[in-house]
Formats: sequence, C-alpha cells, structure tokens
Amino acid sequence: MGLFQKNGKGDLPRIRARIELEFENEDKAERILRSIEVDNYEFIKCHREGCKIICESSAYKATSLLHTLDDFLACIILSEEVYRNI
Repeated sequence: MGLFQKNGKGDLPRIRARIELEFENEDKAERILRSIEVDNYEFIKCHREGCKIICESSAYKATSLLHTLDDFLACIILSEEVYRNI
C-alpha cells in the first residue's frame, strides 16, 4: 500500500529513545521518579529498576522527541538539586 494512504495520512514510523539514569541508591531513584511523574503525562514513560530509572519516549518527528527529552532532562536536573538540598 505504500507509506501514504489515499487520504494523505500515512503510517509514519515513530522515532524512539530510551534513557537509563543510574543513581547512588534506590531511595534517591524512587524520590526523583516520583517528583517527575507529574510532568511526564503521555510523552515519556518511566519506571524504576533498583537504582536506575528507565525512560522511554517516541515521536513522529526528531524535533518533537528532542524537545521532550530536553524538558525531561531539565526536570531530572532540578529534581536532583532539590534532593541534594533536603
């Protein structure tokens, strides 16, 4: 059938990204995960495995995925600063 259908809407492949963040201990990983969950909405899915936070996201355009990951990493940096100061 090809990439595009007759109505102009195609089944474009999604670009995917996976980020693994490793922290000093499980408590820090859990606290940071909980602090960013509110911002993730449907754009990025995260879960914790021990001291690691595993995150996956996808988009139809590289620029959209890059924007999502940039915002996500900014939230991680802020969460680490807060954790360090409590």
